[in-house]
Amino acid sequence: MKLTYLGTNTLLIRKAAEGILVDPHFTRPSLLQLLTPIRPNKQSVRDGLALAGIDHLDGVLLTHTHYDHALDAVEVLSQMGGVLYGSRSAVNLAQAGGLDQGCCMLVEPGKLYSVGPFQVRFHPSQHIPFPAPFGWLMPKAREIAKTVRSPAWFWEYQCGSVYAIQVDHTLIFGSAAIEPQVYRELGINTIVLSVGGLELHSETYLEQLYREAVILSGANQVFLSHWDFFFRPINRNLRPLGLARRTVKRIRALGARHRQSVYTLQFGETISI
Repeated sequence: MKLTYLGTNTLLIRKAAEGILVDPHFTRPSLLQLLTPIRPNKQSVRDGLALAGIDHLDGVLLTHTHYDHALDAVEVLSQMGGVLYGSRSAVNLAQAGGLDQGCCMLVEPGKLYSVGPFQVRFHPSQHIPFPAPFGWLMPKAREIAKTVRSPAWFWEYQCGSVYAIQVDHTLIFGSAAIEPQVYRELGINTIVLSVGGLELHSETYLEQLYREAVILSGANQVFLSHWDFFFRPINRNLRPLGLARRTVKRIRALGARHRQSVYTLQFGETISI
């Protein structure tokens, strides 16, 4: 497989000419735009797909349904085709956006899905907790209502169920949190770990996250995503969000302690996994 990072937690995974997209986020509304209801920007989605060389997709997979992971999902499928895989919240969002029921797959934890040439499982996970005052601004861990249609307030994009997505032997976390004792013996060799928000947590939290997600899963290499300031338009000059540089250094130190490779994904770079 080949993995291409497209900012936030947007990941294109390819085998030959076939591909899946995880957590598409091309619209990237600014902080000012979040003061009003938001909607997918069709041209931004079109440009982002073209920039990545995507002309069709087997599926779009969502780790959860906060706006920076799910806002563009329906528009991507409208332009590219394919099937949406995700939680009840994801299916509600898709159907409210006019996607046919046959293009939505409500996933069951642990069940195997064949998505084109990819073997996919959705494992239980959690969203990283945010302390006050940051937590006051976060949409809660409820489902997106069936009636939510764009434009909608960013806080209407409720989290829904959170999953770590296994694609063949790679495990993708959309948020820096875990469900304890879930990721053992999955045959994992690569982790994609979302790091957004980790700067607000202690070294103890980080060590527990790394142990559960990486050490116990058996992975030997770690790629870091969701490190960029995702309120700017997509481009090749991503800049870190907040204290993300410090977070990356902390994770690299853990990787060095356990003799594992830790690499920060760069925009547009394609890596064999």
